[in-house]
Amino acid sequence: MHPKKGNPELKSAVDANERWAVTRRLLREARPYYPRLILALLLGLIAGLGPLALTKAFPLVIDGVIENPKHPVDLLVWVIVGVFGVNLISNAATYGQSYLTAWSGQRLIANFRVRLFERTMRMPLSEFDAWRPGEFIARFNNDLTLMTDALSVSLPQFFVTLVTLVASLAYMLYIDWLLALFLFVFAPIVNFVVAGFTRTISASTKRAQEQIADLSANLTEVLHGQRIVKAFGREGYEVARFGQSNERYFGAFMKVLQLGQTQTPIVAMIITTALLAIMAFSAREAIVGRMAPGQIFQFWSLVVLAINPLNRLASFIGDISKGLVGAARIYEVLDLPVEDDRGASTMPATPIAGELAFESVTFAYKPDAPIVLHAFSAHIAAGDIVALVGPSGAGKTTIVNLVPRFYEPQRGRITLDGRDLCDFSLSALRGAIAIVPQEPLLFSGTVAANIRYGRLAASDDEVEAAAREANAEEFILDLPLGYETTVGERGMRLSGGQRQRISIARAVLRDPRILILDEATSALDSHSERLIEAALDRLLPGRTTLIVAHRLSTIRRAHTILYVENGRVVEAGSHDQLLARGGPYARLYAAQFV
Repeated sequence: MHPKKGNPELKSAVDANERWAVTRRLLREARPYYPRLILALLLGLIAGLGPLALTKAFPLVIDGVIENPKHPVDLLVWVIVGVFGVNLISNAATYGQSYLTAWSGQRLIANFRVRLFERTMRMPLSEFDAWRPGEFIARFNNDLTLMTDALSVSLPQFFVTLVTLVASLAYMLYIDWLLALFLFVFAPIVNFVVAGFTRTISASTKRAQEQIADLSANLTEVLHGQRIVKAFGREGYEVARFGQSNERYFGAFMKVLQLGQTQTPIVAMIITTALLAIMAFSAREAIVGRMAPGQIFQFWSLVVLAINPLNRLASFIGDISKGLVGAARIYEVLDLPVEDDRGASTMPATPIAGELAFESVTFAYKPDAPIVLHAFSAHIAAGDIVALVGPSGAGKTTIVNLVPRFYEPQRGRITLDGRDLCDFSLSALRGAIAIVPQEPLLFSGTVAANIRYGRLAASDDEVEAAAREANAEEFILDLPLGYETTVGERGMRLSGGQRQRISIARAVLRDPRILILDEATSALDSHSERLIEAALDRLLPGRTTLIVAHRLSTIRRAHTILYVENGRVVEAGSHDQLLARGGPYARLYAAQFV
C-alpha cells in the first residue's frame, strides 16, 4: 500500500514490532562495516569509562590529602596526572569512536541513497504512477536526513552515554548498595516515561514526514507548472494552497518538538527527586559515621555523572526512534517491485525485424479502473508505418505504451516477430525501440549529451550526423557553444521545435527497428513542422513505425490507418480507402481537415 494522502489503511506510527524488524534489517545492512563498528564499540567503552576517573579522585584527595595531617603531595600529583591521562585517553577514544561510527553510518546512508535512486529508476511505470514526485524527494531528503542524524550523531553518543550510566550505577552499588537503591527505584519510572514518549514521538514523526512529503509534492508540481500558473493567474491560489500545506507541516513538526521538549523536563524532575532523596540519606550516612567525607563526595559525583546520561539518553532514544521511522519509509520504497529484465525463455541472438501483433489485448491501468483496451487486435508488418487515429481517450497512447512493456496487459498478448514480448528481456526489447513524444524531455546537460542519450557509446561524428538527419544542426551551430551549449533544465532554453528536433536526433542515433511517434508534431509551428516532417521522411523508411497522429501530413505518410474508438479497432485501411468508405475516419477527416 502506497503512503499516499488520504489512504485509510496507512498506519500512523511505526509500532514496536516494525521498529524491531527495521532494526534487524539495518543490522544486516551494516555487516560489511562490523570490523569498524566493533572497534568503535571498544573505543566507546573506553570513552564511557573515562569520566569515572574523576570520581575516584575525590576520596583520594579528600581523605588521603586534605584530611591527612601529613598532606602527602606526591599522592596529589599522581592523582592529577592520572586523571588528566585517563581523560586524554577517553577523549581520544571518543573521537575515534565517533569517527568510525559516523563513517560507517554515512557509508550506509550513501548506499541507501544509490539503492533508493536505482529502485526508483527500475520500478514499473504502473508502480511509479501511483506516487507523486514529491514523495520520492521527501524520501531522499527528509527521511535520509533522519537516518543520518540517528546513525552518525545520536547512536555513537548513545553508546558512550549508556556505558557511563551503567558504570556509574555499578560503582554506586559497590560503594553503598543501600543508597544506590534509591536511584534504582526511580529507574523503572524513567523507563516507563521514556518508552511512552518514544511511541508518541515515533507516531508524530511519521505524520510530520508525511506532511513534508505533501509539501515537497506541492512545490514540485507548481515549479514544473509555472507557465500554467501564470497563464491562469493562479499565483495567489497556489501561494494559499502552499501556505495551508506549510501550516499542516508546521503543526506536525511542532508536535514532535513539543513532545521532545516535554520529555526532558519530566525526566529531569524525576531524577532530581531521586537526587534529593540520595543527598538526604547520604548526609545521614556521614552523620552516623558509616561513610567518610571522601566517599560521600565520590558517591555524589557518581550520581551527577549518572544523571546527565539519564537526561541525554531520553533525547538520543527519541532521535534513534525518528531514524527508525525514516528507515521504515526508505524500506517502503526499496521493497517496491522492479521490472524483471529477464526474458521468459532463452532467445537466439537474431536481429529484430519489427513485426508486431496485438492478440485480443485487454488493459486497464488499475484493477478497479475502467478498461481502456477491449480485446484489441491488430497486425503490423515489419517496416509498416501505422497511424493510430481516433477521438481523445480512445486508447491510442496506451497502445504504444504497451509495445515497450511500460505496462502489461491483463488479458491477451503482444508478439514481436512471432514471439511473445515477455520472451524478450526488457533491455533487448527497448534497445530496438525509440520514442519521440509529443512533449520532448531534454536533460540539463549539453546538446551533444542529450542526443547521445540515444546511444551512449556514439562518437562525436555520429552525434553530428544524427543532428543533420534530424534537421537540427542548422540551429545547433548558431548556439553560443554549438553542441556543447547547455540546454537548461528540461531543455527550457530551446524552443519547442528545437527540442523536438533534438529528440528526433536522439531517435536517429539509436537506429531503432521500431519507432513510436506520439503526436510528435502536434504542438509545433508550421516552419518547425516542415523541418521535422522532412527529418521523418529520412527516418521512417525501413522501420516499423507507430504514429499517434492528428495532423493530415503525418497521417497520409502511414501505410495503414487504424481508427480506434473505445479501445477497439473500428476500421483499418489506407487514407484513400477509409475516405471512400465514408465511416468514422471520413467523418473525423471532414470535421478536422475540410
